[in-house]
Amino acid sequence: MRPAEANPVVTGIGLVTPLGWGLAANLEALSAGRGAVEPADTTPEGWSVARVPDFDPRPHFRAPKAIKLTDRRTKMAVVAASMALADAGAGDLDPERFGVIVGTSGSDLQADQLGSAMAGHADRAAGDIPYFSERILSELNPLWLIVNLPNMVSAHIAIQLDARGPNSVVMTDWVAGLQAVAEGADWVRSGEADAVLAGGAEAAILPFVMSSYAQAGLGGPGGLALADGAAMVLIEDARHAAARGARIYGEVLATDTTSGSGDGAVPALRAIRDELDRRGARLVAVSRGEGSRRPAEGDAWAEVLGAERAAAPPEIVDYRPSLGHALAASPVIDAALLLARLRDAAPPAAVVCGARGYLGQFAALAFAGRAA
Repeated sequence: MRPAEANPVVTGIGLVTPLGWGLAANLEALSAGRGAVEPADTTPEGWSVARVPDFDPRPHFRAPKAIKLTDRRTKMAVVAASMALADAGAGDLDPERFGVIVGTSGSDLQADQLGSAMAGHADRAAGDIPYFSERILSELNPLWLIVNLPNMVSAHIAIQLDARGPNSVVMTDWVAGLQAVAEGADWVRSGEADAVLAGGAEAAILPFVMSSYAQAGLGGPGGLALADGAAMVLIEDARHAAARGARIYGEVLATDTTSGSGDGAVPALRAIRDELDRRGARLVAVSRGEGSRRPAEGDAWAEVLGAERAAAPPEIVDYRPSLGHALAASPVIDAALLLARLRDAAPPAAVVCGARGYLGQFAALAFAGRAA
């Protein structure tokens, strides 16, 4: 007989953003109306940016010497993951049933180092692999690749927090973090893991990233406000969480993702709406992310919001003016902040987070509060 499907719930949140460390610090800053975005005309880069202040990751690394093998994105992710684990009070998880999945756009490639090594050799190195290996790679730090590979983010979290279960990285542009949370919830739902650290991490304020988006017309004054940041949540089987007396922020109620451009968000959002209706969940807050900019999605969002039939229409929130856009990390930051709304709302309240990627991908994720 097949065992009953698990219900994935969020029991811990870890945030590293330009507004501070932890959920409480971010909520306090937002409540006070503080923002971290620096105007373009005040920055050396000529972009609007939101920087995570300098921080000391050493207290969050069990093996501090490993810090030398991590980039900025990974350091922030390890800190956020450690905070989520502490917030959940989950210090005794079974390592073999404990997974990690992180979404990133691959922004922190330290391409300046590679570019410097290729200066004057680009034409030949592009088509001559032996020459590239002998001439270009020899100029780089021998550990350059293992420091900058995107999957090292989830690997270092697993190493530092002793998570020996499933481990993966998602690279689907700006929606990767939200899709990582959806995948982590599926691991719990299917019984592949009892607990999963899932989220997104980016170090986006880099020349390579800026030049890429500038070519697409997204940069400079009035353009994309790039940000650093990481957000991780601990997802557990509800039965596992209850057995250890964990506090629950909310259940991962419904997820839907799609790819491509056009009206891809419409069926995804309608699927979320149908699940909310089936559960009788009352929507209290929504972050539409990049999806709100597409006219084709307007009707679908209206259906999800149910404003016409709701006695109290949900609040529409947008954190980017205060926090900037941390690419794949942004929708998970949004989701973490939205989860806080469920603490003050009586079940069956729900929140929805949406994200639209630069290349057309779309993801939406719903969470519902659970009775104490």
